[in-house]
Amino acid sequence: MKISRSFVSTVATASSFVVLPVMTAYAVDLNFGSGRQGGSQYPVTVAMSQVLEKVPGIGRVSLQPGGSIGNIIRVDTGKSDIAISMSISLRDGRAGNAPFKKKTSNAVQLMTLHAFNVMALVPADSPIKSFRDFAGKKINFAPKGYSITHVGFRILEKLGIKGKVKVGYLRIGGAIQAFKDGHIDGLLYAPSNRYGPIINLAQTRTIRAVQLDKKIMDDMVNENPSFFKTTWPKSKGIYKRLVNKVTNIAYPNIILANKKRISNSQAYAMVKAIAENFDKVRVGDPSLNDFQPKDMARNVGSPFHAGAVRYYKERGWVK
Repeated sequence: MKISRSFVSTVATASSFVVLPVMTAYAVDLNFGSGRQGGSQYPVTVAMSQVLEKVPGIGRVSLQPGGSIGNIIRVDTGKSDIAISMSISLRDGRAGNAPFKKKTSNAVQLMTLHAFNVMALVPADSPIKSFRDFAGKKINFAPKGYSITHVGFRILEKLGIKGKVKVGYLRIGGAIQAFKDGHIDGLLYAPSNRYGPIINLAQTRTIRAVQLDKKIMDDMVNENPSFFKTTWPKSKGIYKRLVNKVTNIAYPNIILANKKRISNSQAYAMVKAIAENFDKVRVGDPSLNDFQPKDMARNVGSPFHAGAVRYYKERGWVK
């Protein structure tokens, strides 16, 4: 966080100095941990930064592209003031669970956003019918540092096939091309309800979602309240040549803040600005079209910043 100051103190004339009251304006510049360019989180943070830069007292908002886990570490250590991440990652960080080496006690939640869906995709005619069938196959996760990559390894571990699956870490564009070319057997990703790269894939390839075992889903929801059960896709026709619909687990995007660097008044002003200008944030991701500002206050297992809670209470969104 950088503080810029401007002063107006005296005006000199030919005959005398006129002393004016000193007016000091403080503008706090923010480092905002973003998603990587090309991912769905990045345009959301761009839209948010434009809203936040109009908040009195906030100066320039600089985006720092990164991954969900890395963003939490940067916020906790003060390298970023705020960041976008995932609810499951923040909960793991605050508990000190792997891959975090220590508890991230300075990182707290400002708001909840739309959800990402844990989803494995294969060609429609693939012999892979369940997650266990990925044993001996090639599957691409997201790059290391992404929350879905960590979730993917948890699933493989629970199924007893960790180490038996060849895992790649291509970014989504390269992964989809490898999928089209037949170089990998499946994709594990966390698409939002309307995720462009997979919408485009489903325009040219007939694909199928792989159903995750009910017991695995129940275990993961019970272990971490950041997960919840849902269905994907939400509406027929979004993914043109996707042949089925499955029950899955999902976890929401969140915006977090360093509780020591972001004051209560700053947190209050930030969430107020976002809530009252949410139409400007929706342009960042079509999946936000169905999201309502009151859902920013949804509890997903980690503590909120006190300044955010104050605003949510004033709106009647929390007790």
